[in-house]
Amino acid sequence: MRLVSLSEVLPGDPVTNQEMADRFGLHEQWLDAMTGNRTRYFCRPDSPPGVPRSTGDLATAAGEQALLRSGLDPASLDFIILTTASPDQLMPATVNLVADRLGLDDLPAFQLTSGCAGALQGLYTARALLTGGGLRRGLVIGADTCRNLWPPDGTVAHLRPVEMVNFALFGDGAGAAVVEADDDGPGLVVEHLFTRTVGKGRPPAQIVRWYGAQGAPMVTGSRGEPVREAMSEEDYKAIEQHVPEAARAILDELVAVTGWPAAEVEHILIPQLNGVMTEKIRKYLGVRTDQAVCCVADTGNNGNALPFIQLNRAMRRIATGTGVGGRLLVTTVESSKWVLSGMALHHRPEEAGVVR
Repeated sequence: MRLVSLSEVLPGDPVTNQEMADRFGLHEQWLDAMTGNRTRYFCRPDSPPGVPRSTGDLATAAGEQALLRSGLDPASLDFIILTTASPDQLMPATVNLVADRLGLDDLPAFQLTSGCAGALQGLYTARALLTGGGLRRGLVIGADTCRNLWPPDGTVAHLRPVEMVNFALFGDGAGAAVVEADDDGPGLVVEHLFTRTVGKGRPPAQIVRWYGAQGAPMVTGSRGEPVREAMSEEDYKAIEQHVPEAARAILDELVAVTGWPAAEVEHILIPQLNGVMTEKIRKYLGVRTDQAVCCVADTGNNGNALPFIQLNRAMRRIATGTGVGGRLLVTTVESSKWVLSGMALHHRPEEAGVVR
């Protein structure tokens, strides 16, 4: 499988830690120290026309951009896949709305509910369709928004510290890739790709809930008072303990399969949890700063979009000559029920003209 083109979409203007502090009562220094994220992007209901306001808007924009960069007719697509943890509604599936907006019809459309490993799960599914399904070309999109996690009253003063960290590190975004079965052409050729769950018997480290018409149930708060159950929660101690070792296992497998020594690989995409954790993982893996492709400190954690954004930025390095060589290793860890995903690619330049 070959990734013909890539895209990334971030809604509106970046929101700084100072703006987060001013709007939600958080402390700028606390945000810096706890998350390491400097900025993030949010969809807003009052955004001007043309600025994405929802997961579907982001996914549509990312798909349009990837198709434009590929130079291909959207009618030539054989399938579309959307991976997301935050669809706009349960039905109709957001992927079907996105397909309609892109002018696509009469083709398979798949929506995968997933977290940080979603982008690679989508590409894994695409490769299966291209290999065994007799299809030739597809569009894979990853998109997420955190608007359903926002406090309904607009303030975070009543949230527990763990909830405030969770709220502060996320952001909205989307990315996409046009993929083809034919490896003979410019782009990123997939050498190895895997995804598997390793969560048997281990409790989830991330939970995101959906509530029906009755809303969140009442639970007992830290002071014994009745409070609404949190929309999401994370076990940061488990994440801090297990994600680095999981990333190590992924990287070791990719190195063993490809025969590429990690120290010689030009671009390594490591898990993007937040700025602080990502830097810890980089050091733990022994990945040099010139190898690491990181973006979360500037984009926020936008879930299914992040690997696409990392891949897009790696391609910028290659296309502009700021990154020497074209081998890439991708590691993603989903802590919700412990999913490991990895991918190895090499860049195939265009023989004549501009690299897409």
